[in-house]
Amino acid sequence: MDIALEKSAAAPALDLLGATGDEYPWPIDPARLIAWTMSEPTHARALTLKAEGIAGAGWTGGEAEAAAALIPPATLTALALDLETYGNAWARIVRDRVGRVLGLVRLPAWAVRRRRAGGIQTRIWDGLKETVEVYAEEEVVWLRATSQLPGWYATPAWAAAAGVIELLDAITRYNTRFFEHNAVPDHIVTATGAQLSDAQKEAIKHFFQTEFKGLENARKTLFVALSEGQTLDVKAVAQANDGKFIELYKVAREVLPAAHGVPPRLLGIATPGALGGLSEAREQMHMFETFTLAPRRRLMQEALAPVLAAAGIRDARLHAPDLTPPGADIAALPQLVAAGIMTPAEARGWIDLEKSATAKKLDRARLIAELLDAMGG
Repeated sequence: MDIALEKSAAAPALDLLGATGDEYPWPIDPARLIAWTMSEPTHARALTLKAEGIAGAGWTGGEAEAAAALIPPATLTALALDLETYGNAWARIVRDRVGRVLGLVRLPAWAVRRRRAGGIQTRIWDGLKETVEVYAEEEVVWLRATSQLPGWYATPAWAAAAGVIELLDAITRYNTRFFEHNAVPDHIVTATGAQLSDAQKEAIKHFFQTEFKGLENARKTLFVALSEGQTLDVKAVAQANDGKFIELYKVAREVLPAAHGVPPRLLGIATPGALGGLSEAREQMHMFETFTLAPRRRLMQEALAPVLAAAGIRDARLHAPDLTPPGADIAALPQLVAAGIMTPAEARGWIDLEKSATAKKLDRARLIAELLDAMGG
């Protein structure tokens, strides 16, 4: 499938949406969604972080193992990534001959179109031919993100930042082209006096189109033999703000964490004025889990619950990531021993003084070990 970055429009023409007459078109072409992902690393990283946080930890509960055999963590993560990227995710329910559920197979969201006659249709181009498959609604699980816009499909919330993503891509491509030309903008070449010959014109044109590009061609000299009375003037066409695009890039990139609901530090963005300590990181992760990951996890859980129930699995749920701050586990050991939850010998096994010797936690580890000894361990 060919992917090209296109300018967004309020009402794109249907011929850009990749839908046939018997399919409902997407509000934003999946190819365009992919292109935005390919053009901006911060955006792509945010999508991956959310997918891993939503489903990367797999299943938990009394029947977690059975649930993992039915829907492996890799499938969960792939569905979560589709859900975050496209606002929609689909999976085909695989059954045996007697109708028992055997598992789920992800259907790539970019290949899925809803049919006007009902059900869904996938169209996948393998480079030689297009493979078309049609599935009835009862054969498919559809995960649909919450969306403010009505329509046949959900629209991802981050699409509101599409203009910012395009701006970041434009800045990157502009500066790339700037340096491809040896960090010198385009030039205007003017000749006065007698007219230049075709050979002279071709030599000048060839120099600026080929020999003047790239860092490997830096500091090359153009020699043109001129007749008497001829002069050649080369003027650079420069803008005073060429070098300021990097600042605009930084400012625009800070919009993406808000669009995705991802803590800036997880995306490698340091917020000016932030302390950056453990307390700040802990609070950011707590908000990330509460307002971004947990709602998506509930949505996936509810969509997958009928499949699990049909397979006889009722005690399994998606596992949330462990947000315990570094060092908090070891600090709680004395309380765990005092409450009888853990024996002193087990608690000591958690304290590795040898590994802590090279870190600043050495004194803390020794203190906890002494506390455990004082409790009779």
